[in-house]
Amino acid sequence: MSKYVQVIMNFAKTEEIDRLFTYSIPIHLVSKVEIGQRVRVPFGQGNRTQVAFVIHFLDELPQENYRIKPILELFDEVPLLNVEQVNLARFLVNYYGCTFAMALELILPPGMAKTPYRPLPQTETYICRNISHDALEQHIAKESAKKSFDKQRAILTLFLIEEAIPLSELKRSQEVSGSSLNTLIKKEILRKEERLVTFKPSPIHYQAFKTLNDEQRAARDKIYEAIENPYYQGLLLEGITGSGKTEVFLSAICKVLEEGGSAIVLIPEIALTRQTLMRFRERFGNVVALTHSRMGPGERQRLYQEAKEGNIRVMIGPRSAVFMPMERLRLIVIDEEHEATYKSETTPKYHATDVARRRMMESGGSLILASATPSLESYEQMKSGALALVPLTKRIGGATLPDIQIVDMRRELQNGNMQIISSALHEAIDRTLQAGNQVMLLMNRRGHSTFVNCRNCGYAVKCKHCDIAMTYHRQSGYLECHYCGHKEVIPTTCPSCGSAHIRFFGSGTEKVEEYLEAYFAAFGIGRMDFDTTSGKEGHSKMLAAFQNHEFNVLVGTQMIAKGHDFPDVTLVGIIAADQALYMQDFRSEERTYQLITQTLGRAGRGEKKGEVIIQTYSPDNMVLEKIKYHQQQDFYEEQLKMRKLLGYPPYSHLFSLVVSGKNETEVIQKVHTLKYYYEYYNKKGLFRIVGPAAATISKIADEYRWQLLLMGEEREKVLIYGKYCLNKFINRENTGTIKINWDIDPRSMF
Repeated sequence: MSKYVQVIMNFAKTEEIDRLFTYSIPIHLVSKVEIGQRVRVPFGQGNRTQVAFVIHFLDELPQENYRIKPILELFDEVPLLNVEQVNLARFLVNYYGCTFAMALELILPPGMAKTPYRPLPQTETYICRNISHDALEQHIAKESAKKSFDKQRAILTLFLIEEAIPLSELKRSQEVSGSSLNTLIKKEILRKEERLVTFKPSPIHYQAFKTLNDEQRAARDKIYEAIENPYYQGLLLEGITGSGKTEVFLSAICKVLEEGGSAIVLIPEIALTRQTLMRFRERFGNVVALTHSRMGPGERQRLYQEAKEGNIRVMIGPRSAVFMPMERLRLIVIDEEHEATYKSETTPKYHATDVARRRMMESGGSLILASATPSLESYEQMKSGALALVPLTKRIGGATLPDIQIVDMRRELQNGNMQIISSALHEAIDRTLQAGNQVMLLMNRRGHSTFVNCRNCGYAVKCKHCDIAMTYHRQSGYLECHYCGHKEVIPTTCPSCGSAHIRFFGSGTEKVEEYLEAYFAAFGIGRMDFDTTSGKEGHSKMLAAFQNHEFNVLVGTQMIAKGHDFPDVTLVGIIAADQALYMQDFRSEERTYQLITQTLGRAGRGEKKGEVIIQTYSPDNMVLEKIKYHQQQDFYEEQLKMRKLLGYPPYSHLFSLVVSGKNETEVIQKVHTLKYYYEYYNKKGLFRIVGPAAATISKIADEYRWQLLLMGEEREKVLIYGKYCLNKFINRENTGTIKINWDIDPRSMF
């Protein structure tokens, strides 16, 4: 047995402490300490008791310049992390340059690092009826006249239906009073009883699976081959919208479950969880679970334990679900893999695809990246052979791709139409609704008007704390900043020149909703954006109401574009196709192509023919041309040529630094000094340095922002070089009040 362990301190989020410390194992704990378990140890000169993760065993004592102290005691009954998770933490440290403690905190659900881990209870407390059903009815009838009996009656009524109810279920009910329950137990009308908890997994419901067409079966068989292979394989399931990609990977998951394995399915938006969960539970029953950030810490911790103990075998959720400790994990599916939401914007800034690939490589499993519009990175990997292509080129059930019409909004203005909706789209909405069908409209900006402008002097009302125009929200009646949350009342006169000619310009989802209410209110209008779906069940309620025809026109931001399947939606309108096309980001054309293509894919998914109308001021733009004529391969090939010419990803890796602070002069001076360090240590010229320049949004929350960008072909070298020069700068320079935020392979240039 090993005599020593190396541990990481639970609080080690600074580089000075972020390293392995060696401790001896007392004889009475030698057989009890395991990898991934937490222990209490004395730490520092004062020997303060700290909690640490056991990372590694040692048989021989390393050469250390400090006295080896013994572990004090176990913190967990059983290991909180398994060996695979510890290895995954190591990967996060090396690949994203974060601390070990940050990596471990990322892997665990919120709050779990603070309390000892105990296995799920083997028994559960039930409250049982202690008298016969007839005797209970007589007792209720006898006591009903007493006013003090109301709360007890509410409880006892439940036991007229059920003989025994879990105590945890009773506690969740608002009608159950704890004191009244205790009174009934004391009177021996009810009794407590401990019962063994036995989880019985649902059988696979094969009858719920849909019959696959020839193309789907070919795709399924190719994925089956990968699953049967004991080595890692990555697959790109590229299928046009409505081609039945979900049914294909449902079949793949079924095979994994039949062979005793488990699977993780990542989805990009919480908005998709309800629809996805229903489809999966219909086939796999109670072994399917859903996790997401709007759940409470207790609920997420329970799911973690259920997964760890093998009760959950299919986990669905956004990017954080990739860390779930599934037993015998054999398959990870990343649906809509091109979505930017799979990249975290907070440290550690991981990408779920990288983590998923690493997990499957470690376990010899399979990774499926599914999308109608893959990321350029995935497309290039498919071309190079790193991903096997699994194509789906036809819509299921005989459905065809929708007809696409591009409307030139410049001509609308020439014809005197100053409205947000073109005459062609208005007529199409009316025709669609009169026929009993439904409409989805994409406006990828929330609020009513995107800026307030003086027509006399040109003054635009900007946020006092950010370099961004304030957005008018009709619902709140205020101007709001979408970056810092600052609110202001709407000015009646121009703050600059005093003119009364101050007007609203630009459009958001509220403005589209206002237009629709003026003309189509009788058909029901719904709006789906951050403002209307902020509650825990906000997305689900909105989508369920639309599916049930409680309203028939749904206007929303990009959250309406992905994965939704409504057979009665026959018209999709893209209100402002140019919105993201000319942003200062080399990915703007790729993102616009993906967003519009995904949105138009919502039309005509059933037996009814679909129609799409795209409104634009740039009808001859290459991106819109490729979308109209379904020339996806041509679009991707042209984008790759341009990226290669400019040296952008996927042919290079980026290291982005944003220097920010409240003193603009200091920020500018420091970012130029920082650039000098990168130039000095770039003697071999391996890296390209771009900038510094003011960030696209140059001020947020009273902090000025400047950006510096590094490029190189080898990711590991880019990361080492980026961090090395930054550390030299921090250690040698007086950084003052500035902050430096860095990222490797960022997905946003803002």
